Amino acid sequence: MNATRILAEFGRTARIGPIGCNASLPELVEGLGQPFIGDPVYSKGRWPRWFGYGNLQLVVCSCQLVVQVIVPVWHGEIEVPDARTNTMVSHPSDVTYSQFTAALDAEGCDWSRGQEFPGQYTVETEVDGIRTEFVFVTIEGCEGPGLSDATLDKAVSSAFHDCAPTTSNKEDTGPGSG
Repeated sequence: MNATRILAEFGRTARIGPIGCNASLPELVEGLGQPFIGDPVYSKGRWPRWFGYGNLQLVVCSCQLVVQVIVPVWHGEIEVPDARTNTMVSHPSDVTYSQFTAALDAEGCDWSRGQEFPGQYTVETEVDGIRTEFVFVTIEGCEGPGLSDATLDKAVSSAFHDCAPTTSNKEDTGPGSG
């Protein structure tokens, strides 16, 4: 499966393999192994925290649910779990607007053109209350020439919620702690 199809499926389901918003971090650890454990998102407090599998960046709240998935496509490849084996595999990620929207249509995914900013715009999907935005750039580099077909820069899926306060006194910085 190529990056365009993987990302179109992400738009349709809000998941890449087992990874998606509202996924349980302990269940991801069980299926995929230990993630990269990053720093807290904010300087005050331990949660939410950054975690990662391949080059997928996850924001996880204190109740151990994924609340945001970021797919940095600008690297030239994406590293994601294979749907059959859950091992991490890499795919070239040169995805254009026309390729991506055609793939969304082929997946039967409802989408809309979202926000526009100088040099970029978004394509948005929503499934089960989870909103995913695909950010396309229309210029090469920061001030380069215009592109004939915008290219995908990143995808961000979000489903934030309010967690119940944690009552644990144990160190809660990793998967399975709370």
